[in-house]
Amino acid sequence: MDKEFKDFLKRYRIEFAIAALVAVLVIQVIYTIVPYEGLREFSGKYSGHYKIMLLVFSAAIFLLAWISYPKIFKFKVLLSAAALVSFFIFMVLIYVNIQDVRVMGIRLDFMNMTWYMSGKFILYFIITLLNVNLLLIIMSKASINYENGQKLSWLLLAVNFAVFFTAVYALSANYLGSDETRISTSFIKGFQRQFIPFNFLLFVLIVLISFFNIEEEHNYGSIIVGIAIMNFYCVLTADKVYQVRMSAIVMAVLLIIGILVHWLNSLHHKAHYDPLLKIYNRQYMQGIVEGIIDVKLGDTFSVLMCDIDHFKKVNDNHGHEAGDIVLFKVAQAIREAALPQGIACRYGGEEIIVFLRAKGGDEAKAKAEQIRKTVKGLSVKVKSKRIKTSLSIGVASSGKPHRPAEKTIKKADEGVYKAKKRGRNRVVFIK
Repeated sequence: MDKEFKDFLKRYRIEFAIAALVAVLVIQVIYTIVPYEGLREFSGKYSGHYKIMLLVFSAAIFLLAWISYPKIFKFKVLLSAAALVSFFIFMVLIYVNIQDVRVMGIRLDFMNMTWYMSGKFILYFIITLLNVNLLLIIMSKASINYENGQKLSWLLLAVNFAVFFTAVYALSANYLGSDETRISTSFIKGFQRQFIPFNFLLFVLIVLISFFNIEEEHNYGSIIVGIAIMNFYCVLTADKVYQVRMSAIVMAVLLIIGILVHWLNSLHHKAHYDPLLKIYNRQYMQGIVEGIIDVKLGDTFSVLMCDIDHFKKVNDNHGHEAGDIVLFKVAQAIREAALPQGIACRYGGEEIIVFLRAKGGDEAKAKAEQIRKTVKGLSVKVKSKRIKTSLSIGVASSGKPHRPAEKTIKKADEGVYKAKKRGRNRVVFIK
């Protein structure tokens, strides 16, 4: 398998989508082997337990999302919690025969009036509503202002409930599904006919957008895709209640595990990434040097010390905000050019260090030259002005086993000094 494709799968966190597919396979096998009468008897016996379980999962997801949000500021966590909690509550409601609930004189008998009437329209409706929610989540920003994030997630929850109860009220009042109301009856029949194609389109959009919207930190989109896979399985098995019920449980487990894993990875990201440049920080670099971090440089490795030329002038002439933008753009250019063998870390100030695994001599010089040309080709736009950039790069290699990395770093630093002395925008290799 191609190294870049492997890196993509790793950044995408494909394991959540795989887990969902495995869960679908397991559920399908179970419900193919076990006789229908056995399923019906088991479901009837534990129906009350199932509803309680959904409510417990709803509470757990709600609390976990709201507790984690101030720690990791992931807006999508709140939105996914709001979407799934509302879906679970709707699942409980449509399977419960609630008596004497009246709104504006209309009796809302959930089981009798909305389930059997109109051919399971409400179940189809809430499955589709969840898919619409998932599409909105995958398209939303990863992070957002703390207070706005809370308000918008509450708004999503409120809108879901408003839409659900509006549909229930319309059915109960015979505004929908009445033989006398041809438009609404046609709408329901049309909705049921287009139920699978429409949800398939939503599912495809969720997956495609997730590919082009991978976050810099731990990717949360793959968790949404995992839930979307389970929900699309609900679409395909909507006429088979037991598969839908089991899929809802898997969705809950996926989201809880996903939030916890994302939380841990985000904390790791904060500990090891520079918040401005979005590359590894000095602490992570030190961990590589000391062998604490699980990065094997190999007996032969190289160090590229990159220093931005005339960076002080950028700050003096254009301001520190412009300097920060230039730093970020250059750091990202170095990181991309260094891949797949290179690991870019912030060394300090405007200096960025690149560790090249299992590369030395000519290969290291060639990679350094590639990085230099990439940065030389940058033209960073700041407001109405464009700022040209260039690098002075010092390169040093180590071909001796167990040679301290600090010595190689020191030699690369000497190379930077010589590159600047020789006129900047050049690569100097120190043997």
